[in-house]
Amino acid sequence: MVVMTAILGMTSSCDKFLDAPYDNRVEINDVEDVNLLLANAYPVRADVFTEIMTDNLHHYASTMQASNGATYLPIYRWEDEFSDAITTATPTHAYTHYYRKVYDANLALEQLEKATGSQGQKDALRAEALILRAYNYFSLVNLFSLHYNEAENATNLGVPLVLEVPKGNRNLYDRATVKEVYDQIDKDMEEGLALMKKGEAFVPRTPYRFSLASAHAFMSRLNLYKGKWDEAARYADLVVGERGVIVRKMSEDVTRKATTMETFWAQEIMSPTQHPSLLLVNQTNLFLCRPFGYRLGGFYIAHNIFYTTPSQDLRTHMFSSGGTVIDSVALVVKYANQPNNPNAAQSRYDCFTMEEVLLNRAEANLRKSSPDITKAMADIEAIRKERFTAANYRPLTTPGNPADALTAVLRERKLELLGQGYRWYDIKRLGIEVEHRMIRTDPKTATILKANDKRTAIQIPIQARVGNPLLENQLNPR
Repeated sequence: MVVMTAILGMTSSCDKFLDAPYDNRVEINDVEDVNLLLANAYPVRADVFTEIMTDNLHHYASTMQASNGATYLPIYRWEDEFSDAITTATPTHAYTHYYRKVYDANLALEQLEKATGSQGQKDALRAEALILRAYNYFSLVNLFSLHYNEAENATNLGVPLVLEVPKGNRNLYDRATVKEVYDQIDKDMEEGLALMKKGEAFVPRTPYRFSLASAHAFMSRLNLYKGKWDEAARYADLVVGERGVIVRKMSEDVTRKATTMETFWAQEIMSPTQHPSLLLVNQTNLFLCRPFGYRLGGFYIAHNIFYTTPSQDLRTHMFSSGGTVIDSVALVVKYANQPNNPNAAQSRYDCFTMEEVLLNRAEANLRKSSPDITKAMADIEAIRKERFTAANYRPLTTPGNPADALTAVLRERKLELLGQGYRWYDIKRLGIEVEHRMIRTDPKTATILKANDKRTAIQIPIQARVGNPLLENQLNPR
């Protein structure tokens, strides 16, 4: 009897062993499993490295840590050959990371087809997966392709579209066109928003996952980049209607800074308890703003921002000065691994904020067929009045025409979003020329990115081409 019991026990154990996944992967059986999968499927802000490609920063060679040069100077010069590191802030990391998150979204969509759970829960999770996939492809196509242009989208190279979980050992994908990528983004967003509204009761209530407000903020940005001004303004209206005009109160930030160390202030500045961001990501040890986030990084706030921002503007408290007057080394302190703490254990990065939504709406209202200067300037002042003390706040003079108002809006946009990784996309879509000098005082060392330069489409990383040889014949033209 003892022997028989042992045999039966061994048989039962063998059955359980044989039932287990051969590769120890987590089995997904119900909506709670899919929910956990999606909670970990959010991408980090892998595109923040683009800040060094813009006119927001300058390079100061004598302060750069030697090991940073090989990684970041090719990116600063808009070169096609750059570091293949996937553990720091590079195009290679961004490409790999966003496709990994596309995989996660596709896996969630696949598993939802057989997962058990209520229809409302499934609707909410499918919505989230579709919106996440759209967000990742939006990031990829805006990094590695030319800017959206309806006249050329059908022929301009986009990025490979992977819409299901690969089943082969090595699936190869051609690059889709920009049009095809945006069509897929639009399709995913349309279905995702409809499902999110159906399953709204099951949408997570956390600033680290998509809500209707942050999905609408995404739609506002998406339509702004596409030049669909009425739609950009309409979706911004929806965000404001859902959340109200709640922006960062800079005076409270400055008070907090005065009572703590600057490194602690930088660590906490994107905390959702301090700043009402629409969508945040929380990550560890990725140093996404490493090239410009500490004093040995080598990249610092450009002079035409550092010296022209009035001292009464409380945003200057986000400028962390260092060195001498000649050095003019200043960092923008908005993320945790700043101002001199590149090994911060935890960082929060913003994906969507109310400030960006208001800036989107202000610009869209000026570019519509019937421009509205009053509405645009009201959005700008909603931000500005929280950027000065009550004693120092003075509203801007209302411009007399839409062109002058747009100049004011874009100037505020550049200052407000400084260091947050959005300026590169504005340079692409607005056709802004940028000059970068290796030695600040020597124009002979300058490299110039022309308006609408083909190099605004970052070259497909070598590591991606090794994994998918089809891309070798589909590189971005130069």
